[in-house]
Amino acid sequence: MATVTHLVKIKKPTKAKHKEWIHAQQKYAACINLCIARILNGDSLSSSNVEAELNSSIKNEAIRKAKRAVADYKQGPAKKVPTFKSRVPISINNQNWDTKCVKGRWYVGFVVDKKKKYLPVEENAFVTRYFSFFQQNITYEMKQVKNKATKKLVKKEVRVDKNRENRSTIQLLRKGSDWYFAIPIEISCEIRTFSIVPQTFIGVDVGLRHLAVISEPKSGKRQYFSGKEVGYIRRHFRSLRRSLGKKKALRAIKRLGHKENRWMQDYNRKLAKKIVDFALQFDRPVIKMEKLYNIRQTCKTMKKADRTIHSWAFYQLQRFIIQRAEKCNVRVIFVNPKYTSQECPKCHHIEKANRNKDVFHCMKCGHRDHADHNASKNIALSTSIAV
Repeated sequence: MATVTHLVKIKKPTKAKHKEWIHAQQKYAACINLCIARILNGDSLSSSNVEAELNSSIKNEAIRKAKRAVADYKQGPAKKVPTFKSRVPISINNQNWDTKCVKGRWYVGFVVDKKKKYLPVEENAFVTRYFSFFQQNITYEMKQVKNKATKKLVKKEVRVDKNRENRSTIQLLRKGSDWYFAIPIEISCEIRTFSIVPQTFIGVDVGLRHLAVISEPKSGKRQYFSGKEVGYIRRHFRSLRRSLGKKKALRAIKRLGHKENRWMQDYNRKLAKKIVDFALQFDRPVIKMEKLYNIRQTCKTMKKADRTIHSWAFYQLQRFIIQRAEKCNVRVIFVNPKYTSQECPKCHHIEKANRNKDVFHCMKCGHRDHADHNASKNIALSTSIAV
């Protein structure tokens, strides 16, 4: 099963609703930050002992988010405890939202701080196809429940929503003045067996001069994705920001930043599709990538052409590759990045002098290759799985 998240736009919310949701976002972020501080102090939290002007279900989501943030900090992935800003999306669990169709128009009902409200959404292919599965389907069934007074199990007629299991936790988020629901759904894919039949390993090396280099060592097929176009466009955005900064046009700078982020996200999605399409030409493909810990520290450079893509969203690119691969039923494995750029794939000699900028030349056996292509081959042949 692969999880895919779709954005559904809320249709023309009023100014009062806009202000109300912004205020709710601020309260939600403050609630998460308060919960983080209390968890670090060793407090046990529940919706009853957390003070916030929010629905109890939203408080519970804030507690869960705070617990995950503290766990990431204590277990290592996060270097510091995060502070959530006021634009954080509000999580709404599957009990507190649903859909309904009125006169051919689809509405989403959800709870944030008061009672449930139904608002119209802009219809698209996703809304037309899936919203009927999110409607309430109420039935009454006889079930055994515990009596609060006697603490004994008794049979009682219980209200059950059969479509509740179709709904996941959604998020209410804002982009500029527009509001969206981020709705995740699980899509099924064909099941294959990978344990017995031989697999084809494809190595993906990400970096600065080339955003990605992919190769399949047995056939020798490879593909390079240069960072020149990215460098040019990002220099253009940087030049525009500089000129707007001189004019003190702060709103225009903010809009430009959002535009650059959208372009970067679109570019990464298209690049991820090309990488997965390359893998699909082989039988039983498995994509291998490096587990990136500190790419910006290991790829140090002072050239202007590289500085423009030094802040490229490599983690986002890898996440998009995983999402695309799941849809196409392609496995993704992360390997240990240690020595992938210094090891010779022929004699397996490891030496720092083997690599000099874009050229790989083994000091022992004399093997020569493009440095990034050599790294992608080592990634494909690596048996050191990242943990």
